[in-house]
Order: sequence, then C-alpha cells, then structure tokens
Amino acid sequence: MGRRNRRMVCLCATVFVMGFASVVLAEEHQSYTTGALRKLGRGVSNIATCPLELIRMTTLVGRRDGNIAALSVGLIQGTWRTALRGIAGAYEVTTFLIPLPRGFKPVMTPEFVYAHGDWSE
Repeated sequence: MGRRNRRMVCLCATVFVMGFASVVLAEEHQSYTTGALRKLGRGVSNIATCPLELIRMTTLVGRRDGNIAALSVGLIQGTWRTALRGIAGAYEVTTFLIPLPRGFKPVMTPEFVYAHGDWSE
C-alpha cells in the first residue's frame, strides 16, 4: 500500500469516526435540551396553577371521605399542597438547566395539577 493510500484510509477513518461521534453527541444534546425545556415549562405551569391544589384536594378528599372531610382536611391539605407546588415550580424554573432530580424527573407527583384529564392522586 502506498503512502498516499494510507493517508486516504486514515482520512476516511477519521471522517467516519467524527461523523459517528457527532451523531451520538447531537442525540444526547437533543435529549438534554428537551428535558431542560420540559422542566422549565413544568415549573412555570406549577407556579401558575398552584392555587388549583385547593380545588383538587377538596375534590379528592370529598370523593373519598365526604363533604365534611373535604371542607376541613381537604382545605388544609390543599393549602399545604398549594405552597409545595408553588415552591417546587420556583425550584424547577431556577434550576431548569441542571438535570436534578436525575434525568429532569418531576419534583412532585402528579407532574401537573390536572394530569391525565382528571384530578389524579
């Protein structure tokens, strides 16, 4: 094999490896960007909708335990969850570029107040 052929083979191998590496890095970058933007959107949504936790918790407690419990326990739990969801939303907005919890997982469950088309628990 001549000197020119070895250079050509080396050049082709380098281009192949660099091309493959750029595809892998692009996919990793894309998932990071998607996760960060989802975390930011979730945070903004949780800040905006945190007062709905009052309605959500009174409804859930009322379905499970009746109206008296909804007006007492449900309101207390709703007030607590309103504060938690607002704080979690502020945390997610300020740290949206950091993949914590691991993989941009939601801080609270359900991820959104009105998840899956119903007040879910």
